[in-house]
Parts: sequence; C-alpha cells; structure tokens
Amino acid sequence: MQWLDKVKTIFIPAHKKQVEEHLIRDTTTRKLIDDTEELLIRIAEKAPSSNQKKTVRRKQKEWLIKVKVTHTFISVVMIDAKHSSSPIKKRFVIKCYRKYMKAKNGVGLCKEATIRYMKDGRAHIRSIRESPMFHNLFYRIHHLDLAFSNDQVTFDQPSKKLLVNQQHLLQETNTNDVTYLLEEAKRYVQTVKQFSVDPVIESRMHRLIQQAQKLQEDFLLLDFEERHIVRRMFKEDIPSMIHTYLSLSLKHQLEHKENIYITLSKMELTLIDYVERLEKLKVERMNYLFQLQTLRYDKKT
Repeated sequence: MQWLDKVKTIFIPAHKKQVEEHLIRDTTTRKLIDDTEELLIRIAEKAPSSNQKKTVRRKQKEWLIKVKVTHTFISVVMIDAKHSSSPIKKRFVIKCYRKYMKAKNGVGLCKEATIRYMKDGRAHIRSIRESPMFHNLFYRIHHLDLAFSNDQVTFDQPSKKLLVNQQHLLQETNTNDVTYLLEEAKRYVQTVKQFSVDPVIESRMHRLIQQAQKLQEDFLLLDFEERHIVRRMFKEDIPSMIHTYLSLSLKHQLEHKENIYITLSKMELTLIDYVERLEKLKVERMNYLFQLQTLRYDKKT
C-alpha cells in the first residue's frame, strides 16, 4: 500500500505536508527553538494581573523572535537573520487560538504551524505541527495562555510530558552523527535537572557527556560494537533508566539512588576505556608514520 500513501501525499497541500526533520536538526535551529522556549517562559512568569495584549521582540545576531499575545491569538514568529549559520534560512510561524476562543481538551487550537524556506532556488512551505522538535514549544505557548488568562500556573513543577518529549527527540536523533546525538543528550540532562535529581546523579550524567565528547572527533575509529554501545547508551539506556527512576515515589527513589549511581559510573568507565584506547591507537599511528617517513627520507650512508 506504499504506492497509495505516495499518491495521497501528492494531493496534500504544501502547507500541510510534514517538514523533513533533517532540515531543522542543525545546531543553530535547535538553539533558536531553545531560545524561543526560554523567552516564552520569561513572558509567562511576568504575565500581567489582567488579560492584556502584549508584543515582545528578541533580536540576536543569528535570529529574530517575535511573540504576540492578543485576546484571540498567541503568535510566535522565528526568523533566521542574514548572518545566521544555519544551512538553510528559515521562517517559522506558529499561531494558536487562546483557549477560551477555540480549544480542544483545554488547549487552544493551532491555526498555523509552518516553516518557510528556500531550497534549490524554490520557495517551500511545510507544516511543523507534528514535529517532535516543537512539542515543548507548543506546551510553553499553552502555559503562556494560562498565565495571561490568570489561570493557576505552577512554574516550579516541570511536566513529565517535557521529559518524555525530550526522550523521544533523543531516540529519533540520526545516530550517524554522534555530535547531534550528544547535543540532544545535553538537552535531555537539562530537562532532567528540572526534576531536582540528586546532584551526585546529575553530576555523573554530565561527566558521561564530557567523556563521550572526547570520542566525537575519532568516533569512526571505534569498532562497530563499540559505536553501537555508545549510541545505545545515550539513546536508550540512560533515558529509559532515568525516566523509570523519576516515575518512582520519593521513598523508592532513595532506595534505588545508589544503583543508579553505580550504573552510570560503569557507563563512564566504559567511555573512559574507549577514550584511552583511541588515544593509544593514535599514538601507534603516529609512531608508524614516523617509521615510514624515516624509511623514505633517511639518506643511506
């Protein structure tokens, strides 16, 4: 039935076709989304005591963010600047109804969620509504709606949905590029940090990423099984373990804290072993090259 799905896709309007994820997975775009999320949080925290209109602009060297709150909509526009380091210059537009105007399950309906960009000399428009990259952003827009509607909003209690979404992003990251994988892993750790995880566990997770970063440049020198272990560690093992740990009651978290720490320590030792082995391989390679050049260029006496 794949041919039928392809035929159906042809008749879908351009603005409803899902964007190809690789177009928005670059580091600059990820930072733009993170910056927008932080801006929405700050606006919500400083929401007025009455439901008012508000427009906030944030201009950086690489992008422009505009958030507009009216009585009918909340709009978020994100634009790559002329000097953006993003491979493809883009314009994101998200426009959601205020929940008291049009809502589904208590959340304001999304009227528009699109990306516009140039590729191969042509202008394109695609939907970002279903992209996991923007799930947190939609959550923050809903949060902002609640704040401006003077509904009860708790800022110090992070949502498990955010953690699940970050885990989903981590698991969907293209593992051919370990750099992107570690970038998502860092964001996952930042999300976990919101749940007041024991500092010892948090520190160990940061150390894991630091060790893995030492492998980035020569990652392909590891054998297939070792590369698989590193990818699985960050994509599956750590998120699965931490998510289950955070779902426990405080009593059971305390009981399993030591086991979590020990497991993370074993993971770190594995990465340290890989780092040391790579360094040994590079030293052996250097010695080989010296010997080769000696044979080639030493003059016979």
